[in-house]
Amino acid sequence: MKVLIFEYITASGDMSERLVREGQMMLDALCSNFSKLLDIELIIADKHQFHHQLKTADAAWIIAPEFDGILERFCRYVEDANKILLTSPSKAVALTANKLTTFQILNAAKIQTVPTEIFNPAIHYDSTKEWIIKPIDGVGAENIFLLTSQKDWSALPSFRKNALIQPHLHGEKTSLSCLFKNGEARLLCVNLQIFEVQNQHYFLKTIDVNHKLDDGRYQHLVSQIAQTFPDLFGYVGVDLIETEDACFVLEINPRLTSSFAGIEKALGLNIAEYVLQLSSELDTSISEPRFDFLNRMRGFQIT
Repeated sequence: MKVLIFEYITASGDMSERLVREGQMMLDALCSNFSKLLDIELIIADKHQFHHQLKTADAAWIIAPEFDGILERFCRYVEDANKILLTSPSKAVALTANKLTTFQILNAAKIQTVPTEIFNPAIHYDSTKEWIIKPIDGVGAENIFLLTSQKDWSALPSFRKNALIQPHLHGEKTSLSCLFKNGEARLLCVNLQIFEVQNQHYFLKTIDVNHKLDDGRYQHLVSQIAQTFPDLFGYVGVDLIETEDACFVLEINPRLTSSFAGIEKALGLNIAEYVLQLSSELDTSISEPRFDFLNRMRGFQIT
């Protein structure tokens, strides 16, 4: 089986150094997964040769950011070529890439999420409160502004397209690594994300993969999300903010996330193998992952 892997950011060469580093880590981890499988021929796609290389492949795994419709577009290229897409389909990407749409769907499903609305520069928001302003289709902490004072508001740049505003919630920032298919989901691990703030911006500093074990509530949450977004497929990341009183869904990422780079070391799991199994038409549901017990109790830190 020929599998094409396309990592957009490293293939483009015109992104920030931080995004390139994260993209390379995910690409390396995915290639490591596939290297352990028999009868797999990998094709690492070049941006300028993507369509030609896609023609020769049986399946494709797209690693790309959601902004500007990039991930959705490349997923559609694979679908239009009638190749096996090993990530969420373009229609699922279209819903979850738009953070306002995601909020509205989660809210309608009564899944606790961070209040979100379109930012309107003409409105005078309460500057005594803390706010987050972010792109409607951003990725990670890119171009996210933390506003804690009137001085911060005065320094806020203009946005070239719709931006969102959310209350800034203080709490533990965790992420869930999961597998999805046909309205079902299985939690793989709970990860702790440690950020630092510099000049009104959040920067991801460290990820503790497999930070803690699940007491059942995280699996319940991802099952709710799967029922709400039944077209999600394969590896999906879910970002949370956990306060003393509640657990809020912040974002749903229909793609590999930075935490993926540590899963094989932390859990002893080959995610590529599981996703290939899920892509089989005969496999209609998600089996419980076979965790290496010793690794299951161990975390792995990404810095």
